[in-house]
Amino acid sequence: MNIVILGAGEVGYNIADRLAVEGNDVSVVDISEDRLQRVADNMDVKTVLGNAAHPSVLQQAGAADAELLIAATQNDEVNMLACQVAHSLFHVTTKMARIRERDYVNQADKLFGRDELPIDLVISPEKEAALAVVRRFRVSSAVDMQEFAGGHISLVGVRVPPKSDLVGMAVGDLNEVVPASLPINIVAHEHNGGWKVPGANSVLLAGDTIYAALDRKDIDRFMAVVGLDQCKQTGRNVMLIGGGHVGYEVALELQRLGAHIKVIEHNPDRCQWLAEHLKEAMVIQGDAMDKSLLEEEAIAQMDDFMALTNDDEVNILSSLISRQYKVPHTVTLINRDVYSGLVRAIGLSNIVSPRFTTAASILRHVRRGRVFGLSTLGDGSLEVLEAEAMQTSRITDAPLAAINFPESTIIGAIVRGDAVIIPDGATQVQAGDHVVLITQQRHLSMVERLFEVNLEFF
Repeated sequence: MNIVILGAGEVGYNIADRLAVEGNDVSVVDISEDRLQRVADNMDVKTVLGNAAHPSVLQQAGAADAELLIAATQNDEVNMLACQVAHSLFHVTTKMARIRERDYVNQADKLFGRDELPIDLVISPEKEAALAVVRRFRVSSAVDMQEFAGGHISLVGVRVPPKSDLVGMAVGDLNEVVPASLPINIVAHEHNGGWKVPGANSVLLAGDTIYAALDRKDIDRFMAVVGLDQCKQTGRNVMLIGGGHVGYEVALELQRLGAHIKVIEHNPDRCQWLAEHLKEAMVIQGDAMDKSLLEEEAIAQMDDFMALTNDDEVNILSSLISRQYKVPHTVTLINRDVYSGLVRAIGLSNIVSPRFTTAASILRHVRRGRVFGLSTLGDGSLEVLEAEAMQTSRITDAPLAAINFPESTIIGAIVRGDAVIIPDGATQVQAGDHVVLITQQRHLSMVERLFEVNLEFF
């Protein structure tokens, strides 16, 4: 497929990398020579220097032959205008735009469409990141929580505590400590920074991170088995650093959930705006790195600390300060890929990346057929695919044990009607089942063929 991506920042770079690996013809446009050089050095794509909304630049990028345009620059207006130019002059079939400004996002149903601004899908990085942060709040002892199949299936990521009953257990022997009434499937395992789909002989050690697929209603019981508490949501004390787009979206939702919120924001004008729009939160103007201010605002009594500014360094350092005061639950927003491995190495495991969440959201929508979800686990090397099995799908031909799956691939869970099935080798997928499957990125196209899904852009 011919694809034009506008913007070579963290989001555009990650999308281009994924789509290029899948064999698509990708062109990337940016106004920065340095960002384009980074793209050219790391992937086999065409790069074009210039303003992404200019017709001549889009023509040079191959818009006349493109079937998909993804506008992911830092400027909302450039993204919107580029989609209009691509539609009017080059007749690009499908156009997606990254829109950050809340005023635009709130009016998306009136602003965007075939008869208005011709944008087929609006992606808001702030909303995507905020949703991920709130999911962490709901399962505060976990390092990640993702939902599939309309919320029926949860993938819960946890770090194994030292005194957990899981320590020293092989995955195939977990039935010795996990009751039969709690069906789970361990679908991902991290040890010493390396992620893999575990086998029956994979041994879990203290400090390892695992993902379990399970019925959403069983999350609390699973956390208890692991040895982690599931905190209440209502009445929790939350200190939120940064009142920008992400911070505001998170604060709105936490207010709805009954949390007591203190927002610390550096910009006085933004503080005034926040105070007018967050009626139930306490808004404080100040520096998140000021330990005396944090102590004055009772950081030691907080249940949650969320560092959500646009500055990765501030988020990292303030999160480390929160650990000094033994705040039970810390969430750190990280925008730049270079910090992802570093922050985990220094013990900040509860990370939200707008780059990952936005790219995953876009990739979920660029395909058609019976693929309903696509996401990543851990460091991004493992993919989660949610797809519907059809009558002619190869995956329905035989019990799972008899199907030739690619290496390092596992079916985490199946939804049949309203029932969640944690499968074993004797389970047979039926037409109409929603299947959540985990595999390595390089095997994704092979896995999709099991569902006989034609990966064309719509």
